[in-house]
Amino acid sequence: MAVARTLWADGFDQATADTVLDHLESSDAPMRVAQLRVLGGAMARVSNDATAFSHRDRNMMINVASFYEGPDDRSRREAWVEELAKILSNGDQGGYVGFLADEGEDRVRASYPGATWDRLRRIKAEYDPENLFRLNQNIPPA
Repeated sequence: MAVARTLWADGFDQATADTVLDHLESSDAPMRVAQLRVLGGAMARVSNDATAFSHRDRNMMINVASFYEGPDDRSRREAWVEELAKILSNGDQGGYVGFLADEGEDRVRASYPGATWDRLRRIKAEYDPENLFRLNQNIPPA
């Protein structure tokens, strides 16, 4: 079983790399990762407000994760993930919705910033006003 956190970054320098390596080495989890996904290219040539994915201007997505070995181990691994994610996040609470776990409504909301959230709520109100499709990273109807 694993705990994870996804976040955005616009840069990644040597000091940040050293911090990540130190953090990875400090854990005794059976598996721990800081996955860096460099973004850009064709994806970044699409406007942020053209689709539900509105982080097209970001340079990098980072996914921090740790395996845990049972209920007694989970809280310790979550704390490790949250600590590294906080260091890397620069205060941005958004993430990639495809990688979100059950992190709460505020986290879903932060992953669809500004006008994107409003547009998706209007679409949901038109096509699913009863919110039947809600067992996901839910966007409630407007």
